[in-house]
Amino acid sequence: MTDPRRNRIKAALGVGASVLIAGLAFWVLYRTFQRISFAQVVDEMRNAHLNAVVAAAACAFGALFMLSLYEIVVVRFVKHSVGRAKAMITALITYPLGHAVGQAMLSGGALRYRMYTPIGFTAMEVGATALLCNLPYALGFGLLFDIALVTSADALSPLFKISAAWVFALGCIGLAKDAGYVIFVWLRKAPIRIGGWSVSMPTMRLTLLQLVIGIVDVILVSSVLYLLLPKSAGLAYLPFLAVYLASVLVGILSHVPAGLGVLESMLLLLLPEVPPAELLASVLLYRVVYEILPLIFSLALWGGYELLADDGARMRLMRPSAVLRSLARARAQRRRAGDERPTIDRSE
Repeated sequence: MTDPRRNRIKAALGVGASVLIAGLAFWVLYRTFQRISFAQVVDEMRNAHLNAVVAAAACAFGALFMLSLYEIVVVRFVKHSVGRAKAMITALITYPLGHAVGQAMLSGGALRYRMYTPIGFTAMEVGATALLCNLPYALGFGLLFDIALVTSADALSPLFKISAAWVFALGCIGLAKDAGYVIFVWLRKAPIRIGGWSVSMPTMRLTLLQLVIGIVDVILVSSVLYLLLPKSAGLAYLPFLAVYLASVLVGILSHVPAGLGVLESMLLLLLPEVPPAELLASVLLYRVVYEILPLIFSLALWGGYELLADDGARMRLMRPSAVLRSLARARAQRRRAGDERPTIDRSE
């Protein structure tokens, strides 16, 4: 089978799987709303405790602030002598927008390209930055999910409809995978080459930092929903975490932006004991606190940046000659560097 044909088949299968997952999710929601009314959901949202909502909002914005601090580390790792304010503003814009649009690696990469190329980043350096910024969530997600499977196998068995032994075994396999990645980073010194791309592995120190950032990020984000759950859920945190991460994973696989509808459907299936109106009210509040409020903040910050910053859209239109000089300086820097590959220092 020729490569173009194989690629078309893979693309078709991927689209088909996404459509199937999204279709099943919306069918579950449709069946749920045949048993309850949207007015019931709104009433449950109004009855939410203010303290829980405030605590959930603190978790959401705490996670965003922590990721912005991590972006400063990554930017200075990829390209030295870059100011902290630029990286922090970029993170505060990129993370909420990337989550809302979906495909965070691509959408976040495009936004970072817009923000970092005026200060001399090459396309390869932007790609390396986007990859390093997305790694913590993936690492923390996998590690916490595996820990939850191992430590809460008995509680998760009836929810996942498989035996506790299988849940435990899956968690152990996952933990072996997590340990394998850390060992690989520790032993691998040469860059990884994929086609014409060459990407250096992060240092061990940066990898451990990514694990810490990822774990704290996942805990804070999952706590947003956990704090908003009704008392009828009656779940300890670790079993809830496994249910939440499994639901988020299906949402990611569906390629639906922010897993809209998919997350709700998975939670309805995995938490059948929770009254649907109460559960949907909690998830809607979670979306408001974790997605809508940060998105509004991100859009306002982006608009202010484009209006006021020296390399914002308004100043670029008003001073095209300054933009040309900036681009010329960036090209001169790349020529002095000798090549277009990201200059990542592996020394600790």
